[in-house]
Amino acid sequence: MKQKNGGLGYLLLGAGAAAWWMSKDENRTKFDSWMSQAKQKLNGETSPGDSFPVHKGGNPHPEDIDDNKMVDEGSQFAVNYYNKKQQ
Repeated sequence: MKQKNGGLGYLLLGAGAAAWWMSKDENRTKFDSWMSQAKQKLNGETSPGDSFPVHKGGNPHPEDIDDNKMVDEGSQFAVNYYNKKQQ
């Protein structure tokens, strides 16, 4: 009875690809940054800008024409969908 060990091959292939990617100094710096961000998130630490990601939500500036137009139009998809269901 022959047993296949394909999982080991994929593991070695992944390790080789990771080693090749980490060979560049730029990629190592990116990886270190990602890992430090992950540690901060796991520990519950946040920076002041991360607490509320939406800064303009629900309060458009009076001179921002495009944003005011979007808020004025509302959700046309929902209105059209409701109208089609009623007819």
